[in-house]
Amino acid sequence: MNRAAGGDRLSEAPPEPSSRQGWAPLALRLLAPASFLVAALVLPAFMLNTTRPFRGSGLGPAAWPQAMLALTAVCAAIWLAQEFLAWRRGREAPLAAEAARPGEAYSYVKAVIGLVMIVAYGWLLPVAGFPIVTACFIALWCILGGLRNPFAVVPLSLVGTGVLLWVFMGLALMPLNRGQGVFDRISIALLQMLGIY
Repeated sequence: MNRAAGGDRLSEAPPEPSSRQGWAPLALRLLAPASFLVAALVLPAFMLNTTRPFRGSGLGPAAWPQAMLALTAVCAAIWLAQEFLAWRRGREAPLAAEAARPGEAYSYVKAVIGLVMIVAYGWLLPVAGFPIVTACFIALWCILGGLRNPFAVVPLSLVGTGVLLWVFMGLALMPLNRGQGVFDRISIALLQMLGIY
């Protein structure tokens, strides 16, 4: 009798959720990546609406924004494909918190520190200049992320800053802030050493 009751309980168990989800959830999942993709493809047409031709050597002021929008479009297309494939397989795309291994839970303290660093970066740019602030920002970001070996942090911050200087000032010809006073002189010496000035 107990076995029969147990069997009844098993037969009354709620049905397994369908592996295939409806079109409305799919539309909601694809809304964000599709919006990023459309924006990245449409925005270049509205950049630099000017009839003045670009003069000078280099890629020009629109090169960097166009490259970033192209990369955004590629990432959005990959995101769109992942969401669609996850929907087809009938499972939710893994959230960042769920994808983290045990002991690697999301840290709100680190998130707040990261936001403060970004605000401080923008505030310090006019004072200390792009080269120094960027090198410090990359180094602190590495330390915040758990990379604390100085033989990795220092070269990464210096090489990363050099690459960004070449991309922004050497190729895109963007006049980045050099800072004030002694920071201006340090920035000019560094740019001359890199062959940008």
